[in-house]
Amino acid sequence: MDIRYPLIAWLVALSCSLGVMADEDDQATRPVTMRLTVIDPYAEVRTGPGRGYPVFYAIEQGESIEVITRRPGWYEIRAENGSTGWTSTSELARTMQASGAPADLPTVSYGDYLRTSWRAGLRAGGFVDGELDGTDTFSTAVGYKPYGWLGVEIELGKLYGSDVRGTYYAFNALLEPWSHWRLSPFLSAGTGTMDIDSQPKLVPLNIEESDFNTYSIGTNYYLGRNFVINLAYRGYTVDTDINTERLKAWNIGFNAFF
Repeated sequence: MDIRYPLIAWLVALSCSLGVMADEDDQATRPVTMRLTVIDPYAEVRTGPGRGYPVFYAIEQGESIEVITRRPGWYEIRAENGSTGWTSTSELARTMQASGAPADLPTVSYGDYLRTSWRAGLRAGGFVDGELDGTDTFSTAVGYKPYGWLGVEIELGKLYGSDVRGTYYAFNALLEPWSHWRLSPFLSAGTGTMDIDSQPKLVPLNIEESDFNTYSIGTNYYLGRNFVINLAYRGYTVDTDINTERLKAWNIGFNAFF
């Protein structure tokens, strides 16, 4: 039984269920420009967007602040003395606009999770031509995006075929110029090594322990906030002892940002 098709059905079902829960009002990341007044006794300001970062300043009641940008659950602010730092959404909720009206803080959309964020995910697919035609692939990847449009990742995977077993690892760079779009195309290029542990008995493969270069073209679909499903076509150039093999593959995956 070809295990690819049940897996594809499971991933599609997962994406549909998460898509139903997704916030349909998500919008592109944009700078926040607001000036607010603190009405609580004080508001803590941290060096980074998280409770693990130390508090270095406390904004006193009645002091005005400028909201610079936002991250999931956190806002970067500038105090009257020029100090900049991060405060939580819950603390900023107790602020007022300069007009005296309650603060209407912008919501955090999925695009905000793509800025300076880590991600981890699973992928499944298979080769569609060449010596590994019909071989399934399963991999996990961990990556980091220093910018919303540029990221890097390390990928570790397994190969399964009727007579083929193997492993591979790769280092990939990803370019996603329109990451603020819900349906966002991307390109990637990478390099790595694959090691075929078992091979057909009658006609051994040229590929054993071989280096390869790879490129991908695909699209991401963002499911609400920090989940994404992707579909990609991937090409491989594999260097063997005899010649250079060119392979083609596809994969579908699911990632989470944090």
